Amino acid sequence: MSIIVTDLTFQKEIQRLLKESNKSLEEINAELETSNHELQQFASIASHDLQEPLRKILIFSTMLRDKQQHELSENSLSFLGKIIASSQRMRTMISDILSYSRLPGNTDEFEITNLAEVVTEVLDDYEILISEKKATIIIGTLPEAEVNRGQIRQVFQNLISNSLKFSRPDVPLMVEITSRENPKIEVTPKKEGLVRTCSIEISDNGIGFDELYSKKIFTLFQRLNTKDKYEGSGIGLAIAKKIMDRHNGTISASGKEGHGARFTITLPLRRSGR
Repeated sequence: MSIIVTDLTFQKEIQRLLKESNKSLEEINAELETSNHELQQFASIASHDLQEPLRKILIFSTMLRDKQQHELSENSLSFLGKIIASSQRMRTMISDILSYSRLPGNTDEFEITNLAEVVTEVLDDYEILISEKKATIIIGTLPEAEVNRGQIRQVFQNLISNSLKFSRPDVPLMVEITSRENPKIEVTPKKEGLVRTCSIEISDNGIGFDELYSKKIFTLFQRLNTKDKYEGSGIGLAIAKKIMDRHNGTISASGKEGHGARFTITLPLRRSGR
């Protein structure tokens, strides 16, 4: 008769440590969720409290300019114009900050979406601006993907808006949107197995930018151009990057000053290896 004696002390200790680690992770996740919720509430309350006095500044400044413009000096009218323009920029910034803070919500609302339809909706919204710029928009074949429709629409809206905003005054704007399907890859953060992805490029012949800033432009509040020439809060591309992160995708940029810019988003076509 053979007797085998196995010492399970080590295995039991490992199991105990794993249970403690899991419990600790659960507590940290709970704290993070609470913190995120509180930050969203703070952003919502702060933006509301800021918007009300800002609204009054805009209303009364505009009323003063419109009613007293014949009695005010040229300098006074110029000062009022600066107040109104700055207030409008602040209103845009508050709205963008609120959008950025709300991105963690509704992350589970993913559905199969025709990306061509989404781009068409965005172009319809910019119909007047496209006409004013005499811009030509070329749309290639775009796939269907499992995405949060509202968030992915915001990505296209921000990128197309950038092309329209940073066009060259002496050159008719041309924007081209194309896509290609990539080989299957493993989505590391979720470890969901092999996933088919597509790359979508939005390229234009606008003012472009120095390649040195290709990563910096996705930083919150980062601007490469002065606000007196080009409007914006510097949040749009940071929002786009955050949305792509939540879709297990990527976004990158390349460009050359005076020769246009190209933004490439790589997006899983499905949330799992289906």
